[in-house]
Amino acid sequence: MNKEKALILWFEAIGKQDTAIVGGKTASLGELTVKTAVPVPYGFATTANAYRYFMEKSGVNEKIAALLKTLTDVENNLLLRRISAQIRKEIIEAKMPEKLAKAIREAYNELGQKMKQPSPYVAVRSSATAEDLPDASFAGQQETYLNITGADAVIAMVKECYASTYTDRAVYYRTKQGYDHLAVALSAVIQMMVFSKAAGVMFTVNVATGDDSHIMIEGAWGLGEYIVQGTVTPDSYLIDKKTLAVDSKIIHEKKIKFVRMPSGGCEEKTVPADMVKTSVLTQQQLCELAKYALAIEKHYGCYMDIEWGIDERDDKIWILQARPETVWSN
Repeated sequence: MNKEKALILWFEAIGKQDTAIVGGKTASLGELTVKTAVPVPYGFATTANAYRYFMEKSGVNEKIAALLKTLTDVENNLLLRRISAQIRKEIIEAKMPEKLAKAIREAYNELGQKMKQPSPYVAVRSSATAEDLPDASFAGQQETYLNITGADAVIAMVKECYASTYTDRAVYYRTKQGYDHLAVALSAVIQMMVFSKAAGVMFTVNVATGDDSHIMIEGAWGLGEYIVQGTVTPDSYLIDKKTLAVDSKIIHEKKIKFVRMPSGGCEEKTVPADMVKTSVLTQQQLCELAKYALAIEKHYGCYMDIEWGIDERDDKIWILQARPETVWSN
């Protein structure tokens, strides 16, 4: 199989060497699926080739190039916002080429068959081909769409991911870093949705101090988006790498949570009063997470930035994403 020319790749066909084809985020998910025993929600991804195919066949490339010529000063916030919004609108309103739409639809239906779930709920995540590299952190500059169901909705969200290549922040960042906007491509990851009752991030180095004798774990109720966005202050734990002892635990008030809705999409809910000041993670869960973190760090050979979730249906811990940590790794 020629990966460079594929439109769709399943996780088992992807490894960390495929960053140019599917982006850092997707490459890492494939790597973890194939090379480690870490539990990763299964899925597939559209490739950089699929992105370029969409941009070319839909005629969007020419429109983007013309609009970028009018962006004469990225420090002009109003101009940056207006041009970026117009580019995103052009991408979202463009028709998905039939060949790519068919490939996504067939893969989504196959995912449902493999997981024995008709119309499965999935997360659709963006993975730019220059993203999640130790020397160029694009993290958070592209979007994630959660709890999506149905092939048509997935196809629409893939276009939303493509459009997120041109957020104000991403356009500004690329301009300042000297990246060619039209050379950037994006992979959309379509993976099984974890119905997270709790979620968070962990680092195999204390990002505040650079101390690498501990794993730093943060968690809150619901899906992890509110931690990433800074909406909720998560509980924080420091785990000794050698003994797996919990050396520090700070429990914060967590009054709201972001949760999936049974019909699709997500919403904010109030955390029950008896859970507001309760630790999100048990001793056993902290130990399990720490073991996963150590296994991932050992495999990659560098400090890692990892996202996790605990499924409300069976309390299973899943690793949602892992990438090289970008501050202390350098």
